[in-house]
Amino acid sequence: MLYKDSKAKVKINGELSDSFDIETGVMQGGIPSPMLFNILFDFVIGKVIEEASVAGVKFSYGSNDFFHGSREKYENLNVLALLYADDLVAMCETTDDLEKFIRSFEKITQKFGLTMSVKKTCIMTLQQLKEDQHGKVLKGQEVDHPNIDINIRNQKIETVDSFTYLGCTITRDQRQDTELEIRLAKAARAFNMLRYSIWHRKSSYYMEAKFGRLQQLKSVE
Repeated sequence: MLYKDSKAKVKINGELSDSFDIETGVMQGGIPSPMLFNILFDFVIGKVIEEASVAGVKFSYGSNDFFHGSREKYENLNVLALLYADDLVAMCETTDDLEKFIRSFEKITQKFGLTMSVKKTCIMTLQQLKEDQHGKVLKGQEVDHPNIDINIRNQKIETVDSFTYLGCTITRDQRQDTELEIRLAKAARAFNMLRYSIWHRKSSYYMEAKFGRLQQLKSVE
């Protein structure tokens, strides 16, 4: 088997240490490593969900995308966790449900040799505006949310107004302004890096034309 009797050495100042057994983890860069980790993490999350016994948040979907009329048929779906490799986003409707999930996650992951990074973990409450007696949203009047104070291993989980997941910035007011500004800034930096290699006046017309053609094809895609 691939991982049976695996050993490693450490090079220090050009010299190799004595070999030692590798008892945990997967091989970095190994082809089956992502699949093996996904199998383990999927099993662990299943145990967490089973112990926490929380439903997550409810999503509704139908033929009309985001907006559902009273006569339209649509389906409800409960979503508790979003997973990508070892990045996880847990979504709960109440503070109690969130704390149950986090406590269960900490307990189960420790049991299977995994450790949650408290420093990389954060909590964000979505902004919710008040409504009048007719159900009309009152602009600028936010619903008061209770303070969330959860400590793991004597470390308090930070409460934030935004966080980044899979390269996208998610804010508590659910607007896209911050994400658009970040993407425009990244694009500007990328083009500025090409200032001397592509846009320099001594660059050949052939290179500039070829790069322009590539950008056109990229835009079409």
